[in-house]
Amino acid sequence: MLKIIEFYVPKNDDNKAITRHNIAHNDYNVQSEGISVLKRLVLIRMANIRRIKYLTQEELQGLLGVITNKRDKALYLLAYRHGLRACEVGMLRVEDVDLGRSRIRIDRAKHSQGGEYLMQSDEVKSLKAWLKEKNGKTDALFPSQRGRPISRRMLDYSIKFYGQRADIPVEKRHFHVLRHSIAVHLIEAGADLRFVQDWLGHTNIQSTVIYAHLTNRARDEQATKLFSSPLIVRP
Repeated sequence: MLKIIEFYVPKNDDNKAITRHNIAHNDYNVQSEGISVLKRLVLIRMANIRRIKYLTQEELQGLLGVITNKRDKALYLLAYRHGLRACEVGMLRVEDVDLGRSRIRIDRAKHSQGGEYLMQSDEVKSLKAWLKEKNGKTDALFPSQRGRPISRRMLDYSIKFYGQRADIPVEKRHFHVLRHSIAVHLIEAGADLRFVQDWLGHTNIQSTVIYAHLTNRARDEQATKLFSSPLIVRP
């Protein structure tokens, strides 16, 4: 039996060389696979960044400017300011709003963190105007004409309608663009990523970091300062 083992596993320098070669080859394969996975992750991340569409401040002002319906005026302002998903709009109830304290309770979807959020004065004013007109038979904050919570399908139709009136690019006529827009605008205003993460309810800050690749005021300011230096060559 010993001879058989020695036959299949000969103890010589050639075998050691072969073994070292196999180990090195295996290590190379593992490293290559690791690099391939990393490349795929980078490509996926870049693709996700390219897919994100958001409205500029001018486009957002134009969109809000064409909305005269009191329900939709309040709905779009809240959805933008608080980064609401379409399904989250339908989840809002009248009891979630405390106009006296300028607070709104938001239950987030997709395992995001919800909570109580501060409303700005124009949000409160817009909500007051809507609630005076709203039919009191339903507790949904933004009901449809049938009294049911407004649906994602209706919101999709709505933003396409208003987007066309405001001459918003076709690829930006999606309700989720409002959530992307407030994330970008907050970062442009100087908010740090932890604030944006908390404001949007992201459980993982990597979901927030992706917006920093789209805009970064600190980076722009630093670039302006550095490229004005006489040490930077100009033609």
